Amino acid sequence: MKNGTPFMKKEEIIKLIKYVAGSVAAVLLSVAVGLQFAYAAGIITLLTIQDTKRETVRIAIKRVVIFFIMTVLSAAIFPLAGYHVWAFGIVLIPYLTFCIVLDMKEAIAPVAVLCISAGSCSWQMILNEFLILVIGVGVGILLNLFMPDSRAKLVAYQRTVDDKMVHILKRMSLYMERENKSDYTGECFDELDNMLANLKKQALYYMNNHFLGENDYYYEYMQMRSRQCIILKRVYSDIVRLTTTPQQVSALADFVMKVADEFAEENDVKELLEQLAGLRESYSVQELPRSREEFENRAMLYHIMEDMRVFLEIKREFAGACFLRE
Repeated sequence: MKNGTPFMKKEEIIKLIKYVAGSVAAVLLSVAVGLQFAYAAGIITLLTIQDTKRETVRIAIKRVVIFFIMTVLSAAIFPLAGYHVWAFGIVLIPYLTFCIVLDMKEAIAPVAVLCISAGSCSWQMILNEFLILVIGVGVGILLNLFMPDSRAKLVAYQRTVDDKMVHILKRMSLYMERENKSDYTGECFDELDNMLANLKKQALYYMNNHFLGENDYYYEYMQMRSRQCIILKRVYSDIVRLTTTPQQVSALADFVMKVADEFAEENDVKELLEQLAGLRESYSVQELPRSREEFENRAMLYHIMEDMRVFLEIKREFAGACFLRE
């Protein structure tokens, strides 16, 4: 442990156990079946296990495809060119070309190496290598079906992001009514951007570990909050440019505070949009500005109001999409 931080995270320990247990199990199973080059199955298992279930299955499929390509190449070239190093180089040329074209660079196929080692590309040897591949890939997939449930951690972090956005909205509400904004900085957005980036990683990890169900909800939620963050940055820019506090600012500041108070995940913001429409209507019937400065500040308030409408519409669209999926 270093500075209170564990030497290895729980996920890393689980992955290490999978590597060791899976590789050993694949080798033992290959030996039990009576296969040659049984240790190759352990290496395949080691290379098949990925961070997520989807990635593991994707790699496994690529390995099977590459196996058949390499088998055809080996069976066609080695018997004619001989089982030598330079013949192996000839096989690698079309093999690597296929890997690059098909985006399968990470999917190795040991069949050519094993054919050279055995000095044979007979159907018995090919069947032996196919069974090694099936055992290695199969053990890797089976082990990765057991992944720690990251939903609780994801939901907790999602709430932390929401709390940060609520804090930003409340600060906006307060500073809208202050003429002195010298201490009102945008550092909070740097922190929020980092939090959203971390939320994206966690949402992708969760999504890629679930094949069925609405596992993309948290990723879409993150995208929704990211879009709202862009709007908040625009609102912040308008607030710092306010040079006075027109009488109309009070009602808008109260509305922003209300948005913060009702920032619940399940809120469809329908009532908030109706209230904003009423606020906009009340502004439209008020006396026109009498000076250039008042005009510019009133225009800024209208712009903030429009951004808040977009901010709420983003949430309404997300809530509507979720309702349609239920």
